[in-house]
Amino acid sequence: MSQRPWHPNFIKYIEFIVNNPNYKGLFFTRAANGQVNWVVTGKSENGQKRRDWWNKKCLELGIKIGAGCYAVVAREIHPTKMHVCQICGKVLSINYGYPNRRFISKFYKSFKVRILPYTLTIFDIVDTFIKTSEDIKNFLKIFEIDFIKIKNKNGLKLYLEKEIVERCNKAYLSPGVMSNSPDRFDGFHSDGNCCRAASDKGRHKSNLSRYNQDRRVYEFWSDGDWKKADRLMAQFSNFGVSADHIGPISLGFSHRPKFQPMTRGANSAKNNRMGLSDIQTLLRDEKNGDQVISWHSRYIWDLLKAKVKTNADALKLSKIMKKNLHWVLTLFAIIDQNDGREFLCQFLNPQYSYFDHRFEGFNPKDGTYKRVISIPKVGKNQDNNVERRYRIAFESLEQYKKKSNRRHKEWENVGIDKRIAKLLPLVKNKKSYAKALKLLKEILISFSHMLEDLS
Repeated sequence: MSQRPWHPNFIKYIEFIVNNPNYKGLFFTRAANGQVNWVVTGKSENGQKRRDWWNKKCLELGIKIGAGCYAVVAREIHPTKMHVCQICGKVLSINYGYPNRRFISKFYKSFKVRILPYTLTIFDIVDTFIKTSEDIKNFLKIFEIDFIKIKNKNGLKLYLEKEIVERCNKAYLSPGVMSNSPDRFDGFHSDGNCCRAASDKGRHKSNLSRYNQDRRVYEFWSDGDWKKADRLMAQFSNFGVSADHIGPISLGFSHRPKFQPMTRGANSAKNNRMGLSDIQTLLRDEKNGDQVISWHSRYIWDLLKAKVKTNADALKLSKIMKKNLHWVLTLFAIIDQNDGREFLCQFLNPQYSYFDHRFEGFNPKDGTYKRVISIPKVGKNQDNNVERRYRIAFESLEQYKKKSNRRHKEWENVGIDKRIAKLLPLVKNKKSYAKALKLLKEILISFSHMLEDLS
């Protein structure tokens, strides 16, 4: 733990937690002054002791061990569901009950009231500002819900509790504290979100902004029927369910219309990590003819997918594929900066803009549907969408390259650099596109062989 002082309320909180029977057997020590050593490094010997405890707790609660499982357990076993901030001592809920910036903006547009972050829960907002049935209707529209009828505040709060908060609606809400198992004893960050923007600038506002930028570059440069996938994701959202890419687009997988339903909290905790079951599903879908992987990441996927036998193997592959995609996008940015934008346009799949899709018989419990009706769309709106797709794809690629604080370094390989030097003149001339594509694929294969050594 850093040397900054702990708020007295936080000290009381940790004493309450370590002595609570819900955490019986979870490893901790005390410093010479008697204060609890709240944090351990996850990869250390003591961190492993804690990890073993969390694994046993998963089994005890019937929660499958895999990406995001500790976050689910941490919320399940917390005795009060209220966390105290180490810095300011403020008490905030661990649940997704606080309006985020998107909610705050939409609430102001509808009600002309400004809400400060982490001051009111959505239940407080209902009690304070919702007066009429029309208010209830407008409030639900913030969550893009217009298919249910609720008559009074109590009915609204009950619906919010069951369908919005318990489902961890990350699109519009935030928790009072983020998950951090097994490093922190209780499985949550020491700082509440009330203070985290100031205490952890490298991971808060700038990183959240970067996450949104990065997600755009992942999505726009992935393969797959993105229009159909977006429409299916909207179906999940309508039922308050988070749509999880079984193969994350942030690892180079296709943005295809197949997702597994998760709570938003579990999906957030899973992040871009795959488990063994994810790999097995991807292999099964691939065997059935689905394109699960984008063309640029197929080489590393084909090289390593058969080697995955355990959850640990799947996690290792996730890290390798993340690094591979970083190299791919960095290379694309270099090509773009060297007058190769027109060459790159062939990978953006604008054709999907000319269709819309409706899903019939959608089941939010498993993400399946009976059939999809695809409707051709041709017109100025579709042309504008294609233009927008090209524009944002390259804007996001430029922003991606500008970011310097990334964990993954570039390839640092003289042979690859020489191939890139040969590639760049080729991408400027349409007549040499075939040669350029062949050389580009050779470079991507070289990436995969370099990364194979990490498996």
